[in-house]
Amino acid sequence: MKILCWNCRGIGNPVTVHELKQMAVANDPDIIFLSETKINVDKFSSVHSKCKMEGCLAVNANGKSGGLVMMWKESNKVEVQTYFSNYNDSIIKLENNNPIRFTGFYGNVEPNKRQCSWNMLRRVGKSVKEKWIIGGDFNAILDNEEKEGGKRKPSALMEDFREVVDELSMVHLKTDNGWFTWVNNRDGMALVKERLDRFLMSANDVARFPFMETKVIRQSTSDHDAIILDTEG
Repeated sequence: MKILCWNCRGIGNPVTVHELKQMAVANDPDIIFLSETKINVDKFSSVHSKCKMEGCLAVNANGKSGGLVMMWKESNKVEVQTYFSNYNDSIIKLENNNPIRFTGFYGNVEPNKRQCSWNMLRRVGKSVKEKWIIGGDFNAILDNEEKEGGKRKPSALMEDFREVVDELSMVHLKTDNGWFTWVNNRDGMALVKERLDRFLMSANDVARFPFMETKVIRQSTSDHDAIILDTEG
């Protein structure tokens, strides 16, 4: 199974849609999760048809910010459990009848509201019985190794993130290429890079996917790169 996640910073631009379509063709994902789509649900039908995805669940943007969408290749393989303004939680039915729980996640960009995002993940976690994968833009880093340039992050914010990862018995999956997924596109000393986008997996299940691969896919129309997880490698 392949899952592609991307903070697209708005999908209304035809150039961004074209870049998404190219990613879908080149990587052939089974699931696509987009955050910061910045458009309403009624404008999304053409996007998922261009990506040749049968199923689609979109969450409206709030004005000119926010908005989520999850698309999937086979309409009968996904059962949406719950969704909200910053996550979509679903059960993915695999061919071997061994389901995987996938939660597409977008962490609140405001540090003082980040704890609300973590609490939503905690609530979802209480109902998970399957192998669990969380993917998306967490808007947070685990430690200062995941940041280059700019001011150091407050240690309390990183500790909160590490705490919820440990509490949910998840591990973060390192990418096979690259490290940083977001850049502020400034010059010289003002340049900042961070690892904001990632996949987490339930710690007990990592060993069941010995050939698993996670990659960063460089993008030009967003300050975030896309990430893709291939559980089979």
